Amino acid sequence: MNEEETKLLFGKRIKELRNSIDITQFTLGELADINQRQVTLIETGKSFPSFKTLIKFTEIFNCSLQDLFTFDNLQDRNVLENELKDIIQKSQDEKVKILYTVAKQLA
Repeated sequence: MNEEETKLLFGKRIKELRNSIDITQFTLGELADINQRQVTLIETGKSFPSFKTLIKFTEIFNCSLQDLFTFDNLQDRNVLENELKDIIQKSQDEKVKILYTVAKQLA
């Protein structure tokens, strides 16, 4: 993953977290001591926050720094499907059965 992809995924993650606590970009900016324009630039992957802002994000979203960089669920559907296929192919029979049961419950 290159720098541009990381910035785009990070921006999507921040937007996802912001929406999960139902606040606006303006409110996030106020809480993080940055302006709404900066929030927009971060969420669109055109800018990356300072370390100070990253720490504020962890406080606002009540998460770790690692959580801010968890992009697995933001990937393209085809990428996710291929990763699932790989997981299934590499798993033992018992684990495949458990994965099937979980998937069936979610479907």
